Amino acid sequence: MVAVAYAVLGDHHLAEDAAQEAFAKALAGLRGLQEPAKFGAWLARICRNVATDAARARIRNGRAAELWAPPPEPTDDGLPASVRRALGRLPASARELIVLRYYDNLSYDQISSVLGISRSAINGRLNRAKKKLARAMKREGVLEL
Repeated sequence: MVAVAYAVLGDHHLAEDAAQEAFAKALAGLRGLQEPAKFGAWLARICRNVATDAARARIRNGRAAELWAPPPEPTDDGLPASVRRALGRLPASARELIVLRYYDNLSYDQISSVLGISRSAINGRLNRAKKKLARAMKREGVLEL
């Protein structure tokens, strides 16, 4: 769940908090789960919604620049500051796909269950997101095309 929240927030500490809150909400709403076989997807959607709410709260509080901004000190996420800046320039939906697929190594089926979109839609959106990331990385001087 931390991976799902991280794709939205870009900060491991915030993502851990969001995941913890998602587990609490899921526990409180467990009786409302209609199809137990889809528990993972249900929980991932709750986590994504919690992370989105947290991102919106940061925006409302004038702290939007903190989302996906390079931290002042190195982090354990392994992303160079220039790549974080390039990711930060992408629309949230494109960034989320890139992070879920290539950073968190989720399969298309897993991404489909988290985002609630078909595999073919993921493929098309991911291709467009990669092109946007390449352009953003070029602007950051990380990539030459």
